[in-house]
Amino acid sequence: MNPVESLLTGIAPEHAPGFVAALLVIGWMAVTRWPLAAPDPARRWAAALLAITAAVHLVLALTHQHAGALVAVGFAASATGYGWLAWLARAGRRWRLPAALLVVATLAGYLAVVAGNGEEPDQVGLATALVELVILGLAVAPSAQPFHRRPVARVAAAAVILMATFLVGGVAWAAAFAAHDGAEPADGLDKHGAHEHGGRSQAGVLVRPGPAAHHATGQQRRAAADLAARTSAAIARYARLDAAYAAGFKPGLKNQGTDVHLEHPGHKRDGRVLDPEHPEMLVYAIEGGRASLLGVVYVMDEAGRPGPEPGGPVTRWHAHNLCLSVLPPGIGVVTPFGNCPAFSVTAGTAEMMHVWVVDNPGGPYAEGLDAAWVREHNGRNGLPQVRR
Repeated sequence: MNPVESLLTGIAPEHAPGFVAALLVIGWMAVTRWPLAAPDPARRWAAALLAITAAVHLVLALTHQHAGALVAVGFAASATGYGWLAWLARAGRRWRLPAALLVVATLAGYLAVVAGNGEEPDQVGLATALVELVILGLAVAPSAQPFHRRPVARVAAAAVILMATFLVGGVAWAAAFAAHDGAEPADGLDKHGAHEHGGRSQAGVLVRPGPAAHHATGQQRRAAADLAARTSAAIARYARLDAAYAAGFKPGLKNQGTDVHLEHPGHKRDGRVLDPEHPEMLVYAIEGGRASLLGVVYVMDEAGRPGPEPGGPVTRWHAHNLCLSVLPPGIGVVTPFGNCPAFSVTAGTAEMMHVWVVDNPGGPYAEGLDAAWVREHNGRNGLPQVRR
C-alpha cells in the first residue's frame, strides 16, 4: 500500500475532497496565523475549528449532488453558517449560542443520515463530527471564571458534552457495524454471486481502497468463484472439529460461540499465500456440544504486505487496528472516532480475508455471518463435538 492509499484508507471517495479542503485551511491558518487575531484562547480555537468545518461542509455540498438537492443545500447552508461564526469568534463577537445550535443541528442531520439512510460513517465524517463536538464544548462551557462562581453551569456543560459525545459515537459505531454485518451482495447478485466490497469498514477495520472501477470483470468473478470452490473442497476434511485439532489447528482464548477461530501456527509462517490446502485459520460455530465448519481466514505473513486479489473487488483483504495498553484488559478496538483510548497505542495486524464454505445468505465473500443464522445452521447441521 503506497502512502497515498494509506492516507485515504477508510475515506469514502466523495468525502476525500473535504479532507483535502481541511488540510488546505489548516495550512493557510498556520501561514497567516489568522485565528490569533481573536481576543482570547477560546475564541481562537473556536475560530480555527469553525473555519475548518466550514471548508469541509462547503466542499461536501459540491460533491454530494448525487444525494439530492436537499442534502447539497443543507451542506451549503451549514458551511455558510460555520464560516460566519468563525468570523464572529475571531472578531470577539457573540458566537456561542448560534454555534451550539448549529452544531446540534448538523450532528442531528449526520446521525439521521447514518442511522436512517444506511450511509456508512467514514473517517472524514467521524473526524468532522469530532471537531463539531469540540466546538460544542467550547460553546457551552462557561467563560473562564473561578469554579465556585458558576458550578451548576459548568456541571451542566460537562453533562451536555459527555451525552453528545456518547450519542454521536454510539450511533456512528452501531451504524458502521450494521452496515457490514448486514451487508448484502452488490449489484443484485444472489448469494452465490460475488460480493464486491467497498473501500472502508467499521471502526478498527481497514480495507484497502479499490480501483476506480468498483465492479469485477467476468474473469475476476470466475477467479473468485474458483478460489471459493477450491477452499470448500480443500477444507472439507476439517468438517469434524477433532480433525482440525489433529492437524495442528489450535483455538485461541475463545472456544465457544458463533465465530470461533482456530489458528495453525505452522501455516502462518510457511510463506504460502491464498493456499486452500494450508489456510492460516479455520472458523467454526461451537455451541451446545455441536460444531460446524464455517470457513477460513487467509492471513498474510506480515503486517503492511498487501494480499493478492485474484477476484478484484470481490476478494478484498482487510486489516484490524487494535489498541494496546499496559492497563487491563490490555487490548481492544479503536473508539467510534477511529482513535485509541488514553494510555494506549495503535497497532495494525496483517491483512486477512474470509472465505465462507457454508450456504449463507451473503455468499462466500460476505464480510461476516449473522449470529442468529449461524446458530440455526449449527443446530441443524452441527456435528457432535469431541471433547478435548
